[in-house]
Amino acid sequence: MAALTHVVGTFVIHADASFLNGAGLGEGEDRNVTIPKTLRDGKFSVPYVSSQAWKRWLRSTLIAETGWKPSELRSIQESEKGSTAKIAGELDPVEYAEDDLFGYMRSQEGQGKKRKPAEDDDDEAPGGRTKALMRSSPFSASLLVSTRKTGWQGRDEGFVHLKEGTPLPYTTEFYTTHLQGVFCLAHYRVGLYWNVGDRIELREDLVKKYLAEGRIQGADGTYETANAAEVRRSRCGELLKALAVLRGGAKQAAFGTDVSPKCLIAAGLTCGNPIFNHLFDDDPEKGLRFRVDAFLEVLSDFADRIATPVAIGVRKSYLANESEVRALVGSHELKRGRVEVVVGTPREAAELIAERL
Repeated sequence: MAALTHVVGTFVIHADASFLNGAGLGEGEDRNVTIPKTLRDGKFSVPYVSSQAWKRWLRSTLIAETGWKPSELRSIQESEKGSTAKIAGELDPVEYAEDDLFGYMRSQEGQGKKRKPAEDDDDEAPGGRTKALMRSSPFSASLLVSTRKTGWQGRDEGFVHLKEGTPLPYTTEFYTTHLQGVFCLAHYRVGLYWNVGDRIELREDLVKKYLAEGRIQGADGTYETANAAEVRRSRCGELLKALAVLRGGAKQAAFGTDVSPKCLIAAGLTCGNPIFNHLFDDDPEKGLRFRVDAFLEVLSDFADRIATPVAIGVRKSYLANESEVRALVGSHELKRGRVEVVVGTPREAAELIAERL
């Protein structure tokens, strides 16, 4: 098989009577109702969780699972009134895996413009141009979107009871559905940093420091960790394994939800197409079904670009057509090549791909 450059996949969370990402208060008569985030899908309004929210769950899970040093967010600039104007983490992808995997940005005023010698700092050559420190995230992700268009709504009527006076009512809108997300991890970019033009990924002071210490190697604006293959294997593998035991979400005290995936599909590719999408049909009466025909069509189209077995992890009795999914196990001879499909639990699927990196 060809060397992989990306790891792509999809996963589904069982959000049973859940409230995982809020949108504040409703409008009009519902101003006393706390509502979840929703989007329009044709004539339907469906709940979702923002990618920012669930990627924060993943970052926290990853740090908890590995014990790696966290890249804590902090204020790096305040406004004239003293409020926070800019925030950033450690901005060091060599030392902090979080920064390497999820990226960061520290924008600079006057980016691309010629600097005066008096304005130079450790990130600039004397009299050079202003550079912005930016690393786009190697890990990209979609929203977590409800597979159900209707029948997901619920309302919880609650009261705050006071020692004196009448109780204070409040209402929370929640949902019962499955939430599906898609992700793509640019494996080749982990441990690799480009300082090109007026955008740099690794601060110049860190370049000097880590070159001297032998922790990175390279020149002419392209740098790589000294043990890049092992760094990629470790960081990408741990990210996948953390995804399989994902935890987090809003209002867990009132709507406790296990957000670890009940279905997880992943594979290594030689391209960056997030091919495993729109693979589930949901009917509140018939249950969640995996679209086997669509899945096999995707495998046929991308067989020559699939660089690992395709791992399907599914919790028993979760899918209405589970027997069809488990029957996919084995080697499939397709138009553009042979693809192996392995079926196990979600954690086993993540661990299998992690081992192949």
